[in-house]
Amino acid sequence: MKFEMWSLGHYLMMISPFVIAILLFFLTQGKSDKYKRLVGIILSVICVVLLILRNIEIFSISHKIEPEIIPFQICHFANFVLLFGFLFKNKVWLVIAFCFNLPFAFLSLLFANGLENYSTLYSLRAIAYIWGHILIVAVTLWAFLAGVIESDKKTFKVGMISILLMFVLSVPINNIFMKIMPGFTSNYFYSFKPEKGTPLEIAFNLGENIKFLGMTFNPIYLIITSIFGIALYSLLYKLLQVYNHRVYLTKVV
Repeated sequence: MKFEMWSLGHYLMMISPFVIAILLFFLTQGKSDKYKRLVGIILSVICVVLLILRNIEIFSISHKIEPEIIPFQICHFANFVLLFGFLFKNKVWLVIAFCFNLPFAFLSLLFANGLENYSTLYSLRAIAYIWGHILIVAVTLWAFLAGVIESDKKTFKVGMISILLMFVLSVPINNIFMKIMPGFTSNYFYSFKPEKGTPLEIAFNLGENIKFLGMTFNPIYLIITSIFGIALYSLLYKLLQVYNHRVYLTKVV
């Protein structure tokens, strides 16, 4: 069985996270914060296990350590963001999960062109792609609806600075990995090039790659994606603030 863009299966894949999030919201409504945290930990562990199984399959086929196996990609990294956020009750990690990882995980479901390259959807890699992204979106959205994700100015600033720092560092990291692993493309945080079929290709085509300090990168693309990321992060954080304020008023009344 192969994946087809804009097929019934693709639409079901995009709708699934919202259905799961709403079901989780009603199933955990009225439960204690400790119970919700436990649910979050269990679901996050499932995400991490799926990622590990995927990486084992990739390694068993290539017998090499590839950039694909190292979990610096946005959505692979998101599994650990969620897990550590729930496990350590870390407000910053959970805000990053909602304001940054959630939209990019959903974009991976929307622009799932990469799945068309898989010979079958029954491989661990394909299953991890589909269910990994579905669960990242679903769990984060549920945490948002359940009021688990807290918001304050310090958390907002620390979260944004952390993301920007990781994005900037991904440029030299990508270049280092491509030098020590010739034949492989390292594209952590999509800072080397955009995913095919996504709107970010427009930003990439506005500039061109340059070489500076031994690194290859597209400065125009990096600037535009940074601005886009900051705007998206800020918009979702504002949504989080408004929602949390409404939840607070409901509890007071």
